[in-house]
Amino acid sequence: MKSKLSLLIIAITLSANAYAGVIIPPPNAPLKSNTDTENRAYAGLVWTLQDKMSFIPNLTIGLRSLRVKSSDSVQGADISTRIKLTDGISFDSTRLLYVGGSRDILGNIGVGYSHANSSLLGTLAIQGPHSKIGSDYEFSDKRFLPYLELLTVDSPNKVNKKQ
Repeated sequence: MKSKLSLLIIAITLSANAYAGVIIPPPNAPLKSNTDTENRAYAGLVWTLQDKMSFIPNLTIGLRSLRVKSSDSVQGADISTRIKLTDGISFDSTRLLYVGGSRDILGNIGVGYSHANSSLLGTLAIQGPHSKIGSDYEFSDKRFLPYLELLTVDSPNKVNKKQ
C-alpha cells in the first residue's frame, strides 16, 4: 500500500512540474490583436484608359510596405515607377502612395511626377488581388488619366490573433 501511495505522489509531482512556467489560458479567453509588417516588390502592366489608348501597356515596378492587423485592416505605403514601352523604352513617371483599407480591397491615394509630361500628379485608386484601377490627375494640363494595372502582388497575408 505504501509503495502505491509513493508512486501516486511521484506521478503527481512529476506532472505538476511538467506545466511549471507555462501559462494555460482559460478556455474562453479573448484573443488579442496581432500585427505583422509585409514588404513586397512587384511588377505589372498598365493600360491608360483614354483617347490614345494603346494595346501595348506600360511596365510598372514597385515596392509596397504594409502593416496588416489580425482584424484584416491594412495601412502602409507604396512607391512605384512606370516605364513606357511604346516608341522605345523610356522612363515615364514615379508615384508615392498611402495604402489603407482591408486585406481584400485597398485604397490608394498619393502624389507623383510625370517625367514624360513634366507635371506633378495626384493619384487615386482601388486595389484588389493582382489588379488596380484608378486615375492620375496631371496638374499642368488639368486632366484626368484613368488607368488599369495587372500586378504580380496579391492581397496581404492573413494575420492570426494571439492569445
